[in-house]
Amino acid sequence: MKLNEFKLERLFSRLRPVAKYVLSPSSCESCSMREILDMADAECRKLWESLDLGYNDYRGHIKLREAITTRYRSVGTDDVLVVTPEEGIFIAFNVMLDPGDEVIAMKPTLPSMHEIPRAIGCTVIPWELVPTDWGWRLDIDFLSRNINPKTKLITLNIPNNPTGFLPTLADIQRIANIADKTGVWILCEETYRGMEHDPGGDLPSLADIYPRAVALGGVNKIGLAGSRIGWLASQSRSAIAEFFGFKDYTTLCPSAPSEILALIALRNFAHLANRNRKIILENVGLAEGFFKSRPEWFSWIVPNGGSTAFPELKYPYKVSDLCDRAAAEASILIISDRVFSVNQNRFRIGFGRRNFGQALAMFSDFMDKHTARGHEPAEEGDRA
Repeated sequence: MKLNEFKLERLFSRLRPVAKYVLSPSSCESCSMREILDMADAECRKLWESLDLGYNDYRGHIKLREAITTRYRSVGTDDVLVVTPEEGIFIAFNVMLDPGDEVIAMKPTLPSMHEIPRAIGCTVIPWELVPTDWGWRLDIDFLSRNINPKTKLITLNIPNNPTGFLPTLADIQRIANIADKTGVWILCEETYRGMEHDPGGDLPSLADIYPRAVALGGVNKIGLAGSRIGWLASQSRSAIAEFFGFKDYTTLCPSAPSEILALIALRNFAHLANRNRKIILENVGLAEGFFKSRPEWFSWIVPNGGSTAFPELKYPYKVSDLCDRAAAEASILIISDRVFSVNQNRFRIGFGRRNFGQALAMFSDFMDKHTARGHEPAEEGDRA
């Protein structure tokens, strides 16, 4: 398997250590070790204090899998495999796909959701989110038109990173119905599930709606990105068994300390989700005020879930130029759409951190200086 460069992570790897301000993170405010341990109940504290650092259950600690199942209605402990989040994507694709298969893939999203199927030898059909005056839209009719006997898998990312798109329950059910007619599998990356901006609008997992759906979840977006704990969940126990067998060639077993920290977090999921939602909504308000105050530069679409949005830099100005200058002149890290392999002159912002206001203020100062001295227009056709 020959994989192309993971542009998103290479960019973060190169610029994150030297950037003073990060405008484009995907994770929410990180928790400290003390903060998580202070949430521990008596059972979790005992597990932590008596923790054995030898090999643990390859499937994941039983208590952790029990906690994961509370996030679902139709998934039991034997229907869950604990993985690192990116590992889960790698395992699922390698088990589910063969060269020559077709994959209909939501775009934009995490680059590995397209790149790994391509490297396996699949035909990847981009299913692009469409910006409209009233929000992002996923054309469900596109799925009906493009699904065919070669289609093996549909991939989704809900709530979506980077756009903040959130479909309706009716849309999700319609997707499942279309897939069911031809027996197509669905892989849904849903690490932001539970962080819908309207707390009354939380969506169920596709793993509960559709028997041939596989959900990728994790604690990475609720403040424990460094724990590297995620999971694959499905009503299909045979699929989980195959993933389990493949995992022997990757991490073998999860990190024992990380499992206990993730267990504590999941037992306190409502608290962490509410904390993150409060930060997100406050920062969305700041972002909306900023972008709407500069209509000559930006087009803003309000996100509905997760901690990211994908504003447009208006043509003829180049987003790549803006991001490069922000890094060089103001030490601000901004992720452009090129790392998501789309060409819409957009960039990701992330508002899950408490210091978002500071990063936005520095970006505002940078834009004021940038506007004062002028900005070179893009060459015709160069919008990357």
